[in-house]
Amino acid sequence: MRRLRTSLRPQHLLLLMLCLRNGHAPAQAGEQNAKTVQLLRSGADATHRGDLAGAEQIFQRVVSAAPELSDGYLGLGLVELRRGELDDAAKSLTRATELNPKLHGAHLFLGIVQSQMGLPDPAAESLRAEIALQPSNAEALSWLGIVELGAGHPEQATEPLDRAHALSPKDAHVMYYCARAHMLVAEAVYKQLAQLDPDSALVHRGMAESFEIAGQPEKAIAQYEAAIKKDPADADLYDALADADQRISRVEAAKAAYEEELKLNPHSALALYNLGRIDVERGNPGRGVELLRKAVAVHASPAPTDFYLGLGLAELGQNEEAAQWLEKALANQPSPFIEQGTWYQLARVYPKLGRKTDAQHALAELKRLLDLAQAQKEVTAKEAVRSTPQPTLPESPHQP
Repeated sequence: MRRLRTSLRPQHLLLLMLCLRNGHAPAQAGEQNAKTVQLLRSGADATHRGDLAGAEQIFQRVVSAAPELSDGYLGLGLVELRRGELDDAAKSLTRATELNPKLHGAHLFLGIVQSQMGLPDPAAESLRAEIALQPSNAEALSWLGIVELGAGHPEQATEPLDRAHALSPKDAHVMYYCARAHMLVAEAVYKQLAQLDPDSALVHRGMAESFEIAGQPEKAIAQYEAAIKKDPADADLYDALADADQRISRVEAAKAAYEEELKLNPHSALALYNLGRIDVERGNPGRGVELLRKAVAVHASPAPTDFYLGLGLAELGQNEEAAQWLEKALANQPSPFIEQGTWYQLARVYPKLGRKTDAQHALAELKRLLDLAQAQKEVTAKEAVRSTPQPTLPESPHQP
């Protein structure tokens, strides 16, 4: 088993302890005396305070007083897990699952213990048992994915990790392992593909995409170019190459690639849009408008296409139609960049049409958006400062 660097997140362990303290245990322990119930709550409280040694002693008293109470073994196993006493934790949690196979959390934490002990098969079995009880338990799903990854089975890790990510889309821990699982599966398939034909266009394209993900655009471009040599009739390869060129501001190279794509696919919305945008931005609005009209006809992304079409028309002095397209851009849920640019252009076009009130409104909206963007930058900067660990000054060697 390949061991992954994982760590227990205490907040998830404490959730179960909070359940014990807040009344889940009495439902099962209704026939136990009040002293046992109070001990369960005291053990949970001690755990929350961080008094793990004290909590362990309390739960030992619980299982001695009520040896058939699964909640007592669950609490004891959790504390033993927190203290790193894995063998004892496995025994306690196994006993909890034997006494009550439907006890929520017991299979989960038993699986975590077994994973920490380097027992992937039993761990996966325990985690699947928890998922059978709680299909929407993101913690159990993510741990199952982590266990499968550690066992060298990324293809079996993707499904539970995808489900965990869908349930907890902002959990960075889950996102990392989900991405890792898919990356490992992709790498394995690419290796199989390379074995079939090491110099095929598909292999070069796959390598290019991998370089892009890794943030190595120059290497990605070289691989896209190699792929095109192998399959010069694939329009998608030119589109990918052009996008990669644009990311490092190789505008002329990108333009040439989009031109080649358009020769192969005259109705490519992306190529028409990008070529039109580049022409408008680089002082050729006549051809840019012509291309962007074609892009609109083949349903290119509306907001940016409408914006650049309006910008090109404004550069040609066709202000009435320019205003219409710019207003359409605003109606099509533009990105913040396009929205700011659209209000700026409208503030220039409206006065030429004698629409002074509209021009004032456009300027006011532009100022509002700029102020909002600046405020967001300041908030982001403050959050970054708060989240950055502060350096600890070393003690003076002269201090006793």
